[in-house]
Amino acid sequence: MDSRKQNIIRWILVIVLIAAVLAIGGAILWYWLFYMPYRIHTDCYGREITVETMKYWEKREENGSLGIVRIAGWRTERQQIVSSISTARKQRTQVLCVYGSMELADPAPILSGRYGLAVEGDYCILSESLARTLFGSTEVAGECIKIENETMTIAGVIEKEEDFLMIPAKEGTIEQLAIEFRSRIGAKEKIKRLIEE
Repeated sequence: MDSRKQNIIRWILVIVLIAAVLAIGGAILWYWLFYMPYRIHTDCYGREITVETMKYWEKREENGSLGIVRIAGWRTERQQIVSSISTARKQRTQVLCVYGSMELADPAPILSGRYGLAVEGDYCILSESLARTLFGSTEVAGECIKIENETMTIAGVIEKEEDFLMIPAKEGTIEQLAIEFRSRIGAKEKIKRLIEE
């Protein structure tokens, strides 16, 4: 009788353990599907998407109907000469014009400073390589650079090996698009509808 009771207790414990694992797995899956932000990146070159288009999408999202958390659109500009105001060093570099959340455009780890905000217009983000070339350090947040005739303040430095500079896009076309949605459910269909509007 005792061995029979022990077997029953073992089976009950196994069933409880299986139920707990299934419940935890289900909760994780539920979170992953409905509550974990989901980033989609797409090429929109030649689709006539502009900064104005993205502003319109943001305006539409004010009521929360699209489920957009953050948005970024960018294009690659021609290489330009960038110079440091304090060291007078110069370097030809690749320039990325970004509208929206710069960390969505290039989610590289930030080494110093911060990415900056879309509403700030006179800041930039440097790659580690460019910061070291111009200043000899990555601790350069707050320093100023000159690109063509415009002076910009460095908001942060990201972990990138190639010479690379991100500046805010105030107007013009967008070649690449990244949108972070509240959940992955229907996200691909939403971005497709947005682009095809």
